[in-house]
Amino acid sequence: MSARNDQLAILQYLYQRLASGNSRYCTIPTIRKNTGLEYANQYILALTDDLESAGLVITRQAYQMSGGRLFQITAAGFDAVERGEIPLRIDSSAWTGRINLSEYQKSEIRRILIEMRAVIESAKLSNARTANAMALIESAEKLIETPDPLWPEIMRLLRSPTLAGVIGIAGLLMAIVQIVMAAASS
Repeated sequence: MSARNDQLAILQYLYQRLASGNSRYCTIPTIRKNTGLEYANQYILALTDDLESAGLVITRQAYQMSGGRLFQITAAGFDAVERGEIPLRIDSSAWTGRINLSEYQKSEIRRILIEMRAVIESAKLSNARTANAMALIESAEKLIETPDPLWPEIMRLLRSPTLAGVIGIAGLLMAIVQIVMAAASS
């Protein structure tokens, strides 16, 4: 089975859940059980990341499951399945996490992360929320410095709901996405 077929199976399953009235988020084990996809968590996460990037699926952290994630189809995903027009783009670099960025591209990402820090510091957030947001930025900075950065993990950190609610972060995050996507396509 191809990755596209695996994504379609996930999307179809999430569609069926919502169409039958089940609006709860589901877990990777639930997806596995109901789609027959017996692959590693990382593979399923990569597939759902692509679905989320396309706006077809939404995820949420499940803290009680030690950092697991929960999944649900979006209205756009629901409509796409009903129309039979599912725009999916498969990017094998997302499965491996291996994207070769030049030192210049890495320095641009570092610069953007510094800008994110400044935005967080100037935002009117609680001390706890500021500390959490800064910890996410710091974690991303540390991962970027590794010999073979795991970009899916870095992007997952930066797409955290903790950062998403801070005004000014979305545009900076899009700048990072553009740099990573340019590196992935070259």
